Amino acid sequence: MTASYASLLSGMTSPGLFSWRGDSDRDLVGEAEAAGWQALTLDTTAVTSMSEFYDTVAAAWQLPAWFGRNLDALFDVLGDLTTEPTILVWNGVRKLAEVDPIQVSAVLDVLRDAAGQAASCAVIVLDDLGVSGFDGLL
Repeated sequence: MTASYASLLSGMTSPGLFSWRGDSDRDLVGEAEAAGWQALTLDTTAVTSMSEFYDTVAAAWQLPAWFGRNLDALFDVLGDLTTEPTILVWNGVRKLAEVDPIQVSAVLDVLRDAAGQAASCAVIVLDDLGVSGFDGLL
């Protein structure tokens, strides 16, 4: 399925895990915030290990020092952070997948599960991964 970003923000498209296929210069965070959504960002373009990935998550989302750096902790923190409509925009998935494809696949599964558990949580992956399991978003 391919949907528009506007339909996601208006509630006409169900939240989930999306691959961004639109204009790379578009301000997805600003649009989400203007529509009343909380916006989280994650940039892992310079990350070279899963340890760095979790450090980047902790810094980007201003998590406490005791944040556990594993998949269970990631799922739990997403539950805490997505009590209101939330857009997570992730850049750098492809590069991280080149480092550890198995763990990145597991992270994507956690993000998909977290989006499914939250009332309104959408994850937008900016990289074109060329894999199935994502809905397209224009």
